[in-house]
Amino acid sequence: MKTKFRRKTTWTLATLGILAFLAGIPGVRAEVSEYTVKAAFIYNFAKFVTWPDKALGKAGSPMVIGVVGDDPFGSALDDAVAGKSVDGHPLTVKRFDGFSDANAGALRKCHILFISYSEKDKVGDILTALKGASVLTVSEIEKFPLKGGVVLFDMEGSKVTLEINPEAAKKAGLEISSKLLQVAKVFKSE
Repeated sequence: MKTKFRRKTTWTLATLGILAFLAGIPGVRAEVSEYTVKAAFIYNFAKFVTWPDKALGKAGSPMVIGVVGDDPFGSALDDAVAGKSVDGHPLTVKRFDGFSDANAGALRKCHILFISYSEKDKVGDILTALKGASVLTVSEIEKFPLKGGVVLFDMEGSKVTLEINPEAAKKAGLEISSKLLQVAKVFKSE
């Protein structure tokens, strides 16, 4: 199996968009932490991914962003989504200490799930437990798209980069906006 990446545009537009977004977060300094940027990306994923109607429920029901394992965000993720909603769905953050069979059902109810690096040995089990659920999986775990995850956060120097697996998104019933795909490396297996 060969893996091929395709970059569609430069990071200039993405960087400007993220910085414009971060300017609206109270207390953000000129120096922005890696996890503040990643939190901003996660918030924007909610705006640039389409879930099936049945996954979102009726207007007013929350869109859940989950973090499973050690939480590297601190308050950055909560700050990024505080008071915000997407298409009438208020954003909320839930944290899970780690993956277990007992919380697999709760993880399936998340719309976006950040799988922490601390769960690297369980990533296969987590993705198996999420099969058939409309969950946008996001992680920093190496080769995450190859394992069946949707979005990988990576670093190029001091820049946060994205690698997206559109096939994994499609299997989850998710549609990723072309605008988001333009600022990412697109994973393709052949």
